[in-house]
Amino acid sequence: MTRTAETIAHLSRTRPDLVELATCVSLTISVDHGFLRRARLRFLPRTSAGLEAELWFSALVEAAGSQSLLLYPEAAEHLRTDLARRSPRLLRDIRDFTAAEHARAPIVVRLCEELIWSGMHPADGAEPEVARHADLVLRTVSGQDTAEGMADDMGRWVLHYAHRLPLHLQGRDDVWRIQVASCERLGLDPPPDPVGRPATVTAQARARVQHTLTVGVTARSDGIVLSRPPAGGARILHAKGTRHKVRIDALSSLTHTPDPIRLEVLDGHSVHLPYTVVQRIGPDGDVRMSLSHPGAALDVAVCDFTGTSAEAAHCAVLLPDGTIVLHGGDGSESGRLAPDTTPGARSGLALSADGSVVSYVQDGVRHHRPLRVGATPWTGQDERSASPVPSEVTAGPGARSRDGQVSVRATADGRILATSAGPYGEPTTRQIGQAPWQVTSLAVSGPRRLVAAVGNDATLLELPFPGTSLVSGDRTVNQWETLLRFCADRVFAMGDDSWVVAGGGGPVELSTEDGRAYRVLPDVERAAETPAVPAWSRGCVVVEVPVALMAALAAMPGVDCLAADAPRAVGAGEPDDLAQHLAAARRQGVRVVVGVDLSAPGDEVLDVLVHWLDQDVDGVRLTGAEGVGAALLEDVRHLLDGYDARLLLCAAAPADPPRGVFHVLPASALVSALGFAVRSRSMPGGAFEQALAQLRSEIESTFAPASRPARQVKPAEWGLGLPPALPPAARRLAAAILLSLPGCPLLPGRMLLDDAGAGPALRTLLEVRSNHLALTRGLCEVLDAGSPQVLAVLRRYGDDTVLCLVNVAQIPTTAVLDPRRLGGTTRLQDALDGSVLALPEGASVPLPMAAGSVRWFRMPAR
Repeated sequence: MTRTAETIAHLSRTRPDLVELATCVSLTISVDHGFLRRARLRFLPRTSAGLEAELWFSALVEAAGSQSLLLYPEAAEHLRTDLARRSPRLLRDIRDFTAAEHARAPIVVRLCEELIWSGMHPADGAEPEVARHADLVLRTVSGQDTAEGMADDMGRWVLHYAHRLPLHLQGRDDVWRIQVASCERLGLDPPPDPVGRPATVTAQARARVQHTLTVGVTARSDGIVLSRPPAGGARILHAKGTRHKVRIDALSSLTHTPDPIRLEVLDGHSVHLPYTVVQRIGPDGDVRMSLSHPGAALDVAVCDFTGTSAEAAHCAVLLPDGTIVLHGGDGSESGRLAPDTTPGARSGLALSADGSVVSYVQDGVRHHRPLRVGATPWTGQDERSASPVPSEVTAGPGARSRDGQVSVRATADGRILATSAGPYGEPTTRQIGQAPWQVTSLAVSGPRRLVAAVGNDATLLELPFPGTSLVSGDRTVNQWETLLRFCADRVFAMGDDSWVVAGGGGPVELSTEDGRAYRVLPDVERAAETPAVPAWSRGCVVVEVPVALMAALAAMPGVDCLAADAPRAVGAGEPDDLAQHLAAARRQGVRVVVGVDLSAPGDEVLDVLVHWLDQDVDGVRLTGAEGVGAALLEDVRHLLDGYDARLLLCAAAPADPPRGVFHVLPASALVSALGFAVRSRSMPGGAFEQALAQLRSEIESTFAPASRPARQVKPAEWGLGLPPALPPAARRLAAAILLSLPGCPLLPGRMLLDDAGAGPALRTLLEVRSNHLALTRGLCEVLDAGSPQVLAVLRRYGDDTVLCLVNVAQIPTTAVLDPRRLGGTTRLQDALDGSVLALPEGASVPLPMAAGSVRWFRMPAR
């Protein structure tokens, strides 16, 4: 007999009325004063009110407050079961009494009572009522029929009551869905599943509560920052979640392990996730080893051992919690040294030359940990440590060659000096290079007689020793620069002429619970600044939208900038409506450009500009500029100069443009060729192929670096409008081509909302485009796709590469992918659905393409 049964048996002998009263209220969860009194008067009328107080403080009650009490779940179940065995009629009377008393009780209370009764009498026909109540509770928790606050309250009531149900009832799918939805609603993890249901059941229940929310992500030199609401200037991600919590998985593209980190972003908070990266770079700039750890490591040590063994390490990383992680020469993890139980932070990490001994300092004492039995004790400092070697008070870091004949140091202004012995033994110091940043670490390679320098930048700088030179092709250079995929602050020289570079940041893959994938790529390439063109507008898609549709477009994933027309004069029309939509869009991280008509009187134009610039719009789009005098345009230019990072668009280049650079929307030959190609795609014979060849030629000439004057705006900063007078299918196809090209497309918002046609939706392309620097800022190379009907362009920016294919024809065709034209890659990942296309080495692969279809492929990082 259980302890609960013993307690009830004892009370039945000593206080039977108390047990009977508890039985009369056992078909509900929470018992308030009024219900308890009416139950006593109904079933135990000869007793006094003192019995109520006695039950209130009895051993059967788990918790009692000023308003209600809760019986122990085990006690209530025992009382119900015993009553059903000895008096089914009384049990039904109690059930009818409870149902009548709680007819107006909260729905979650009625659901629990219906569940309890259906569990005792499954054949009583109560199941439809249970299903109805369960659906109502789930809808309420999901917020489908109620406000957010009421849904939260319902979720709290569910979690308060649900675990008090009998175990066999907690195993029901409808009860489980309600519990899961309530936990998700309140930002909690679901309880353990008592019956081990398929994961899809839980996922579907959580999805009932989730909504698509915006999260900001900012790539920093050491990692990423996620923010809710999106921080100013952050890139916008869309993820399923609740107003309490959004879950996002993060995985470094440079990592040695496929396991992501789960990040939980709370509303009103931001999450900073730094990454520590270590890479070994060969003499030709090739990456020979790569590893990454979440968090900012305290120290990194390396040695010449490049094998893989549990008895030696090539690299050791000291994590913030004191754990030392050991890695082999291929980057794989070979072991861990857990933190000591004694207090004291570890520091001074080092490896012996053969990697068999790990050394570190703790509590002021250096400790040596051999990794294999019989390893030779080692007490020396690592000669290739990235720690500074002071040589002057004003000097920065320094390093020495292995033979000790040459030492190098860096000064605070970036000069790199080398000191070596002269012909008669006297030291000679010479400047061997100038870094563009303050150097944080130096290393000296003996065999090649090179010096490597890093300085919290994505560049590895290599310089020759005095008296030597570097040869690149057929010319001699003063230094080599290797662009890294992360921000480096430490460098070590290896015995095989390679460098080991350590730092933070790098590209990060983010995935959401609803299957969206984002690649956060730090903008490591130093781009030349263009006057009057803000950096945020480079490659940005501008969506033209009526004021009434701003909310719908601002919520669409991939939309970063809206363009809406302002009233012709301050106070005209409904400016407050635009102001409200403007504020709402900015809260979602979407920028807004207002259209201003220059055909109005000059003073009114300037008044309108000042009004909306003071409303914090991100830019101005000028219309009606034809025939407008240069003086007014000059005033507009000067006015915008007084506001930071404001974009100036001009729908048509004025005859006499003012000083400064306009973000011009050119009626260029490219736009004309695009319109001709999509109009003529149904022409017989070679007319269409000739039109597409002309389009390829215009793309190459427009975006080729040699075709642009030095002061001309870069193509990535050009606005490109759709060709006029196109039928819907051709208009959609032209928009898909513009999204594949450099520049800043201007797309009609109604076309995105009413998008329908073959292939992926334009809104899908828009979201993917915003996810790749290659598509927003990258160079453009036209490729031969093996079919005259297919336009193929390769977009590259740093480490991000995307292949864009568009079948411009109205008939199916087959593209031919040649790995040799794609840099020898053997694997392409579909950027739209995530599928992988294998490219056998040395063999071309046919790719069927439907009429008017679009395919975008990510290429693996180099």
